[in-house]
Amino acid sequence: MRDLGQRRGYSVSVNSFNLVLKIGLFILVVGFIGILVNSKLMIGSGSSSSVVLQEAPRGLVPVEVKFEGLAKRGVNLTTQSAVLRDVKYGGEAKAKATRSSGGGVYVLSVEATLPDPVNTNYQVWLVSADEILPIDYMRGSGTSWSLSLRDSDKYSGYSGIWITLERTKDDLPEEHVMEGTF
Repeated sequence: MRDLGQRRGYSVSVNSFNLVLKIGLFILVVGFIGILVNSKLMIGSGSSSSVVLQEAPRGLVPVEVKFEGLAKRGVNLTTQSAVLRDVKYGGEAKAKATRSSGGGVYVLSVEATLPDPVNTNYQVWLVSADEILPIDYMRGSGTSWSLSLRDSDKYSGYSGIWITLERTKDDLPEEHVMEGTF
């Protein structure tokens, strides 16, 4: 038989207290996380904006807008296109360039279908009667290559355009691939 007198009576209540404390702490942590998530994600609220929409005041009178002066201040853009001819691949390569200028802005767009330049780069050049200007390297992969430029108008004096195959990144044109004139 057991001697019940040697047994402590509070051991069951300490275990129960620890269990209740753990459950309470768990509920408190879950509640805190829920509040934090709700406040960060704005769950249940329409918007975090502090703008309040109201009805406009009564008695407002419409204002007439005149457009005559606006048309006179517009900028006329000059747009030109060039179909570049293949000078390297025997007609396999194709490219088209479009440029627009006016109001101090110059926009150049070049789209090309060229053979994959394994370990080399295609570069676009603008050409005038006495100067050759490197623009930038084309971006793309496989046979699809393009270049886009938007800058102040310092390129309108260049009427020619080249695409070259470059082995070294410098300011000297290497192998001509495509040539054209605007």
